[in-house]
Parts: sequence; C-alpha cells; structure tokens
Amino acid sequence: MTTEEITIMIISSLLSGIVGVVISAFYYRRYENRKTKMDTFKKFFANRYDLKGDAFSQALNELFVVFKNSKQVMAALSHHHEAVINGKNSEDELVKLFKAMCRDLKLDATDFNDSFFLTPYNTRQNSAITNQSSEFRVY
Repeated sequence: MTTEEITIMIISSLLSGIVGVVISAFYYRRYENRKTKMDTFKKFFANRYDLKGDAFSQALNELFVVFKNSKQVMAALSHHHEAVINGKNSEDELVKLFKAMCRDLKLDATDFNDSFFLTPYNTRQNSAITNQSSEFRVY
C-alpha cells in the first residue's frame, strides 16, 4: 500500500465516522424533543380532571418551554392565557390548545369532539369542569 492509499483510507474512515455521529445526534435530538413533548402532553391531558390543580398548572406552564418551536401551540397558549387573565370563559381556547398540541405531535384527534377534551373521567367535585357556570375560568 502506498502512502496515498493509506491517507485516503484514513480520511474516508474518519469522514464516515463523523457523518455517522452527526446523523445519530440529529435523530437522537429529534427523538428526545418528541419524547419531552409527549410527556408534557400526557401530563397535561391526564390532569385535566382538576384544572386548578398543581399538576395541570405545572403542565400548562411547561408548554411554553416544551412547545416553543410550534407556532400553532404558542398561538393557542397565548389565546388561552389572554382569556384566563381577562376572566373570560376559556373552554374554547383550551380545546384549541389541546388540538394544536395533537397536531404538533401528529396525533389524530378527528374522531373526538370538543367535549371529549373537556370532560375527563373521574372529575373532582371541586374542579372547574364540575362547577361550570357563567364564571367558568380555567387556570
């Protein structure tokens, strides 16, 4: 083997290793991002039985960081926040937020109507959902 052949072999080995690492890092970062979004979505969806509870509030506050690159989710979160701050009924905005997260995560929610998102199983007696009135506010 000549020096030129050895050099070519070393350079191609290094390049293939670098390309492999870059591709692996890209897919790993994408996987981790989706996993984090899905974990937050599950926490948000699972704790909808108590809209004023700590777990739901924590998931709601987490959305800003986790879905920061999703314009649809950020717009829905902003509209929901505005409704809550202004003391308006925020049911519609909450449903839009659920659906925006489903779209971002590529979860098909077309088979479910709006009440599915707003009416969880085992709702707490003191939750905002159970005590719906003209003052309905989601925090």
